Amino acid sequence: MLLEFSVTNFRSIKDKQTLRLLKTKKNELTNNFTTITLSTGKTLDVLNSAVIYGANASGKSNLVLALWSMLNIIRGSFGYQPNTGVKNIEPFLLAKESKNQPTEFELDLIDNGVRYVYGFSATEDKIIDEWLYQYPKGSPQNLIDRQSTSQWGTMSALKGKKKTWQENTKDNSLFLSTAVQFNSESLQVVFSAVQKLTGMFEAGDFDFTCYQANVSKESAQEILDLMQAFDVGIENFVVSKETAEESKIPDEMKEILVKKGEDLSKIKFFKVESQHVSDDGDVVPFNFKEQESEGTQKLFGLAGPWLRVLAKGYCLVVDELHNSLHPKLVAYLVSMFHNPEINKHGAQLIFVTHETSLLNQDTFRKDQVWFCEKENNATELFSLADFKVRKGVDNLESAYLSGRYGAVPYLK
Repeated sequence: MLLEFSVTNFRSIKDKQTLRLLKTKKNELTNNFTTITLSTGKTLDVLNSAVIYGANASGKSNLVLALWSMLNIIRGSFGYQPNTGVKNIEPFLLAKESKNQPTEFELDLIDNGVRYVYGFSATEDKIIDEWLYQYPKGSPQNLIDRQSTSQWGTMSALKGKKKTWQENTKDNSLFLSTAVQFNSESLQVVFSAVQKLTGMFEAGDFDFTCYQANVSKESAQEILDLMQAFDVGIENFVVSKETAEESKIPDEMKEILVKKGEDLSKIKFFKVESQHVSDDGDVVPFNFKEQESEGTQKLFGLAGPWLRVLAKGYCLVVDELHNSLHPKLVAYLVSMFHNPEINKHGAQLIFVTHETSLLNQDTFRKDQVWFCEKENNATELFSLADFKVRKGVDNLESAYLSGRYGAVPYLK
């Protein structure tokens, strides 16, 4: 489970901003957090969801994009070619002291009862620092200690061919990514833990849901059950594959594939046919991407990742969850993470939205609600827990929209 995510000097984020999912002392809405037993025997209460509000251009999406960028660098940096730089690094440009400084990311998480803190800093050219600590017995143990790109600390807790892994770590690659490729068992555990963070910058993943439906009849039925719970009128759906020649992808994309030397007759794309029942009882097929509404298409794209994360106990990060969805549907999706009969493995949801009807004391604890606001051109992230809120008295939605907590647009 994710405890904290921190980012410094990324896009609109100048100073270090930290999103925390550790529960505060109050025990209200007990279904909204999961109690984790640590390897030390102690317990920790971790929130099952966090929602982020703020005006347009306040930096909400940049916070999600920061996590997405960190995960992409972890997954892909081993494959970077030498002297090609580090992808997805975008420093804060509105201050002279920031644009030439490294961007920094850090994750604090728990996996199988063990706490890990992993982070790195990087410029657009290379990795600067990288660190990893584990806490199996409560005290930190050093697994990675990298400084000034190629300077290495003792890394006493890491076992294996450290020298070989260090020698094969390029200036623009992460040691974590490299060592995993060279079969470091202890770092593979951490790498796998990080992969349980599932980022969706644009909410919905059509191909992933199609893939899940193809995995088994059980998965397909679960997706159908969820779609039918939303009352979108779909009786069933059929997933198939078609070649790039057969599909209706834009001609421009086909031209790009041909220029890359791809055989259009061998490239496969998912195709979905949804089925509706007419007034006289006949089954009527619809071309899903052409005849279903944007909202139905988005729900289908969400269904696969949503169900997988809940089944596996992963963390799902979604930007603009409310787009094309009715407020009641958004509320239903969020409630799944607060239902212990559905969320049996401590899955987490972090999402950005403008849907203020969710902002009430029956849905969220104060420590689950976060706000983004611009201060001197830079994003500031803060929690509703920083404010005095009267339990059962204050209307959070009205208070927020009236500007009591900030993070709303000021119209000139």
